[in-house]
Amino acid sequence: MEQNDKLQFQCPSCGGQMQYSPEVEKLRCLYCEAEQAIPHIDGAIVESDYDEWVERETKAPFFTKGAQTAPVAQSEDAQTQEADTSSVLEVTCKQCGATTTFDPHIQAQRCPFCDTPLENNEAHLSQFWEPNYVIPFRFSQKECAAVFKKWMKGKWFAPNAARRTEINNNRFKGTYLPYWTYDAQMSAYYTGERGEDYTERDSDGNTHTRTRWYSVSGSVANFFDDVLVPAVDSIDRSILTGVKDWKVEEYKTYNPAYFAGFVTQIYSVDFIKGFEYAQDIIEEQTRELVKSDIGGDHQRIETLDITLDDKKFKLLVLPFWVASYRYKEKIYQVVINGRTGKVYGKSPISALKVILCILLIIALIWGYYLLKGEL
Repeated sequence: MEQNDKLQFQCPSCGGQMQYSPEVEKLRCLYCEAEQAIPHIDGAIVESDYDEWVERETKAPFFTKGAQTAPVAQSEDAQTQEADTSSVLEVTCKQCGATTTFDPHIQAQRCPFCDTPLENNEAHLSQFWEPNYVIPFRFSQKECAAVFKKWMKGKWFAPNAARRTEINNNRFKGTYLPYWTYDAQMSAYYTGERGEDYTERDSDGNTHTRTRWYSVSGSVANFFDDVLVPAVDSIDRSILTGVKDWKVEEYKTYNPAYFAGFVTQIYSVDFIKGFEYAQDIIEEQTRELVKSDIGGDHQRIETLDITLDDKKFKLLVLPFWVASYRYKEKIYQVVINGRTGKVYGKSPISALKVILCILLIIALIWGYYLLKGEL
C-alpha cells in the first residue's frame, strides 16, 4: 500500500486509488476491489495538559482560531507543534462558512453542510493539525436514505408533506467532524436550602402539601472524563451535542488511511474556547450532584464555587454522514452517526398539529374531571 499524499492511497494490486470502506473497515480499491487492512496501533490514550498548552499559546499561537493559515514562530514550542501537522488542501464554503479538506483529484464537490457547489480553484493549501484519535466509519452510505426516511416518518409534529421528504444516498457526505474532549477533577463547595414536604389538613378536612426549608452547606467532588465538545459551528451545536453514543474503546490512533475517500472539517473552535463549553457542561452536571447531595424533596442552590484541577484535553474526529434538505425555502440539517446509523437533526413543525394536540389534552383533562363529577 503506497500513500501518494496525505489522504490518497495506491492499490498494491492494480495501482488504482484506494478508499476506506465502512462495510469491511479496511481500505478497498475503487477498481479491482482489493482490500488492505489498516494496522492498529495499541497503546494507552494520551492527553495533553490544558494549562501547559494555554501557556504555550501565549508564546506561539497555533491552536487558536485562524492559526492554521498564520505563520508560526520558529521556537521550540512551534517546532513541537509542527511535528504533528501536515499540509492539505482545504476550501471554505461561501454560503455557510464551513471549512473542509478538498480532494485534489476531482474538479468539484458539494459542501456537506449546505449542499453548495465548491470549486477546486477556491481551495488553498493550509496546515492541518492531525487529530490524536479517530473513530472510523462503520455505517455504510448505502443505508443512509433508508434510516433517514424512517426517522422523518417518525416526526409526528412535522407537516405531512415534510414527513414524505426523501434524500438520496449520494446526498449524504461522509465527513469527519473534530471534537475536543476534556478531563478534569472537580471539587465544589455549595450553600443552599433543602425542602421537606409535609401535609396538613384544613378546617374543611382537605389536605394540603407544605414545604419546610432548612439551610444547608457542603461539598461534592467528581472526575469528569471525556467531556465532548464539538469543535465546529457549521452544524447546529444542539444537534451535535445530542450525539452521545460514542464508545471510548472504539478510539483508534490517528491514521490518514481512515480518511481516504472522506472529507474532514477543520476545527473552527479552538481548544481554549472549547473548554468554555466544557465548563458549562461540567457546571450543569455538578448542579445535579449538589442537588443529590442536598437531598430532601426540593433543593435550592444559593452559591456554588467550582474548582477544576488536573485538566487534560485531546483532539478527536468522529464520523458523520451529513446532509440537508429544504422545506418551504428553509434548510434543515441532518446527521447520521457513522458508527451506529442513528439519525439526529431538526424538522419543521406543523402549528396546526401542535394546536390540535393541545386541544386534545385539554379535552382529555376536562373529560377526566367530568367523569369524577367535579365539573
